[in-house]
Amino acid sequence: MSAYEATPVPGDAGGPLAAVAAGDADGAHTEGNPDEPHTALAALAAHGPRYRIGLGTPPDGAPDWLAADGAPDWLAADRLLDPYGPDLSRLLDTEHQGSGHRTAHAAALTLIAVYAGRVTAAAVLHWALTGRVLDVRPENVLLRPDPGHGIASVRMRTFRILDGPGSSAETLQHAVLARHLLPLADALRKRTRAGLRQLRGGVAHGCATALAASRADPELLARRWTAFLDGAPGGLAALGDVVTVTRRDGTPRLVYLRRTCCLFYTSAEAVRCVSCCLTSRDERIAAYTARS
Repeated sequence: MSAYEATPVPGDAGGPLAAVAAGDADGAHTEGNPDEPHTALAALAAHGPRYRIGLGTPPDGAPDWLAADGAPDWLAADRLLDPYGPDLSRLLDTEHQGSGHRTAHAAALTLIAVYAGRVTAAAVLHWALTGRVLDVRPENVLLRPDPGHGIASVRMRTFRILDGPGSSAETLQHAVLARHLLPLADALRKRTRAGLRQLRGGVAHGCATALAASRADPELLARRWTAFLDGAPGGLAALGDVVTVTRRDGTPRLVYLRRTCCLFYTSAEAVRCVSCCLTSRDERIAAYTARS
């Protein structure tokens, strides 16, 4: 039995992690405090669009609350864990059509990678930079699919910082992997018969991208990636690795080299991802280096 299962915190309906919500007496927030909602979210947004997170539940009737067909545009992440539920169907169908995939299992492999690289990206980066863990457990997350490809927007119902019985890396693994991304991968496997190793490869790719796409120091990010993988569930450490390349402008950048394929090359776009395992390691590094 894991420490998380053995030492639940009374009163935390979301599980055995103690949550300090914004404004709680035990989580006093001051200007510049990375635990203060606006400070934390503004700092994350400065790293790029993938890290932008809204707060609260959009009110019924808001312009972005309903899709064109009248169905809810925002999806509750915890409802996606039902492999045969309507919410996962909507998310998967949107990615299937938007990416031009020919099969549902290929759409699932692309979906899990872009999902991990967007929905939980802010939490992974926030932890890497501050050692603190945002509450992106699925019951606290809402998201909007992008009709073209990927995830358009993400919201947390409530801003919370999680504290677990172990290290901050273990807390992050529990919230992001054990509670959210790996159960979603399981649901997609049941729904589409996509390979579990490939799905988990997409989880690893998305989490690595959450670090590599930021503007933070690549050396720091590489160390934090190693810490994140240490003891992580799902066997993610074996599914790829990170390297640092020097771009044409002379700046270093952390990149991820996959060992599993998302099958995006079988979509209507018919192109390989830069990190595709079907391309040689040297060619991938050269492609990343050539980017500006």
